Amino acid sequence: MKIVVPIIPKSLDEVNELDSSKYEGADIIEWRADYLSKDDVLKVAPAIFEKFSGHEILFTMRTVNEGGYAELDAKDYIALLKDVDALYHPDYIDFEYFTYKPHFDQVLNFPNLALSYHNFQETPENLMEIFSELTTLAPRIVRISVMPHNEQEVLDLMNYTRGFKTLNPEQIYATVSMGKLGKLSRISGDVTGSSWSFASFDAESASAPGQISLNNLKKVMSVLEED
Repeated sequence: MKIVVPIIPKSLDEVNELDSSKYEGADIIEWRADYLSKDDVLKVAPAIFEKFSGHEILFTMRTVNEGGYAELDAKDYIALLKDVDALYHPDYIDFEYFTYKPHFDQVLNFPNLALSYHNFQETPENLMEIFSELTTLAPRIVRISVMPHNEQEVLDLMNYTRGFKTLNPEQIYATVSMGKLGKLSRISGDVTGSSWSFASFDAESASAPGQISLNNLKKVMSVLEED
């Protein structure tokens, strides 16, 4: 299971202050670019990709509609993804499939797509249909993050992940049940079939409720890996 750690710089100065050596325990750096204005993203990008050149990079522009800060119409959203892909070739590019579904054909040629669905309010009743639709499109990564309101909803997310991974072993899944209730889903990927777990460098850099710190997640994983 790979560990993904988000960075959420709000300016070029904050990028320059990041110490990449502190992220050596991460397998993937998720650049949450929605903390910057649209015009600043490409200005800051060279510093991000240079500083974290030793890591895989996931580029994410999370919109307000799915729990982020960016407010972009489809034209600007697609244009930004295309610019970042063409100029910097990140290892993964997040695409909010259900928010921008009518425009999916414009990113079909991206070999590095992470098709995502984020719901910070609930675990929807049609979660199985969401899994099914994203899986059918066969992106590089299927990302699903939902908010549970009870223990059963955490188990549902984990069970759906296991079921779809069993039927589609070549598909990579990154699934999360958020908040305190969902922490179990963040450490059980080797059982459920979720190949990524998202950790925070510290409390201030957490990009979603319930993220475990990088150091603690590595400790838990080392215990789980013991014979």
